[in-house]
Amino acid sequence: MKKPKQILTLGGGMFSMEPDNGLLDKYLLNTVPVSKPKICFLGTASNDGKEYIDMFYKFFRQKDCIPTHLSFINPPDNIEEKILEQDIIHVGGGNTKLIMETWKKFGVDKIMKKAWNKGIVLSGMSAGAICWFQDGITNPGPGLLDRLECVGLLKGSFCPHYDDRPELKETFISLIDDKIINSGYGVEDGAALHFIGNELVRVVSSRPGKTAYYVSKEKNTVSEKKLDSVYLGKDSDFKIDIVERKKFDTVKTVYEFIETINDHKIDKIIDMLADDHVLIDSMGTKATGKETLLKSWKGYFSWFPDYKIELKHTFVDEDSISLFGKASGTFYTGADIKENKFEIPAAWRAEVKQNKISLWQIFADNHPVWQIIEKNEKRTNKDIISKIKDLTFIS
Repeated sequence: MKKPKQILTLGGGMFSMEPDNGLLDKYLLNTVPVSKPKICFLGTASNDGKEYIDMFYKFFRQKDCIPTHLSFINPPDNIEEKILEQDIIHVGGGNTKLIMETWKKFGVDKIMKKAWNKGIVLSGMSAGAICWFQDGITNPGPGLLDRLECVGLLKGSFCPHYDDRPELKETFISLIDDKIINSGYGVEDGAALHFIGNELVRVVSSRPGKTAYYVSKEKNTVSEKKLDSVYLGKDSDFKIDIVERKKFDTVKTVYEFIETINDHKIDKIIDMLADDHVLIDSMGTKATGKETLLKSWKGYFSWFPDYKIELKHTFVDEDSISLFGKASGTFYTGADIKENKFEIPAAWRAEVKQNKISLWQIFADNHPVWQIIEKNEKRTNKDIISKIKDLTFIS
């Protein structure tokens, strides 16, 4: 199942700047729907400084995760394998130019693009945030500042410490004004931008009032647009933990359920259903009872032995989740015939109770699928729909 492409970029904060806060660190860990995410720290920007790496381990060894780090002073032989086995990559602050020079030397810039496409969460603070954008700032000589080409997964430019480093802020605005770098984000210490794909979905902060700005050149003037931010400590930590854990458990359960469907593990599918489970197919037909559902899933997979769900977007509440993507498969006739393949846009709504699926509702226009079945079985559309209802559902 395809995971969303996520990047979290911080102006300043987390374990190295706010070790007694932890709100942004916790937010980062919660972007991954697994119980103990694997998080790898890259201290490239500080030349793999031991003190920085020690701070990382001191903080994250106390959290529900598996921390590790990757150094390029004595790099392992399997750099790509080590990166691609992680759930989260976090890049520390320091010198952005050092990041890019080192990464290009070892091909890490290309590996990071693979990691992003795979759904590994990429993160960074200060220089470690700048590197994910198109444009950074470098100092090629005394008193000179110029554009630095970065990895380019995110469009535009990024300026950290926007409230704490006036000289950095002034330079950032000046370079945008002179069109040396593209428009971008000025982010204060304690604030972070959360991107899914190339879309900014949320600005979060570890301190009240901390936020970010979108800085752009409009006609002959540079403008700053203040962005709304969500303070992560708005409620008590206890309440936040409950809500975030519920959302986390909901996403984890539903993602596991979809993986089980894609693997066609029928017994596990039934095992993941709540006793009062209701399935609503794309025609509005409801099905209940595990024996009925076992028969339905078996029948459907016999028709479409390569049936697969691919997700593009996910929206989650405490106990429910909406999913958008596509469904695909091939109607089985004993041979792999190209004309029998289908791929249709689809959506699903799920509800979760005590880590079990209590509702699975399907939304899709299945006429292309019905036409494939009708063509192969030489039945009328009415007969096909009747057969579909016998199987309970189709999507």
